[in-house]
Amino acid sequence: MKIQKLSKAYKTRLIEINQLTVNHLSYPSQYIPFTEKEIEAAFDDSGEVILYGVMDHGTLAAVSGLFADVSDIAAELASLQICPEETAEIGGCMTLPEFRNKGYMLSLNRVLLRIARQKGYRYLVATAHPDNIASSRSLIQAGMKKVKEFYRHGDYRRDLYLLRL
Repeated sequence: MKIQKLSKAYKTRLIEINQLTVNHLSYPSQYIPFTEKEIEAAFDDSGEVILYGVMDHGTLAAVSGLFADVSDIAAELASLQICPEETAEIGGCMTLPEFRNKGYMLSLNRVLLRIARQKGYRYLVATAHPDNIASSRSLIQAGMKKVKEFYRHGDYRRDLYLLRL
């Protein structure tokens, strides 16, 4: 297992994994796919989206990202008296089915947690579908605490996890 920041060379593979994840889910509401804008931001050097991946024997097996823009959950953060400008989000977490249950997501998210600290964020948030046991367990193991349930983008039921950095 090797963890690395994803370069532009992985853009096509990210798009493929994003679609594979959507196609594989029994319940599509468990995953909010990357938008085209987020994929572009991940490779534009702005730092708004930072993606890391796990390589397993040369295969990109898992992906997770650190997102600077948390405006779509600003109301949820305000209800917790948290300033969005001091907050980053871990998201876009995907592990290909044949590589699950190896702890890859926890490893990735620990790397992203360190990066968030280095960038000076005070809070780190993540969301997971309440029925997604693996995602919830990984976030808790990374030190995050579930603080509330809400609907993201109107249709996606989510648990909101928070970590004060």
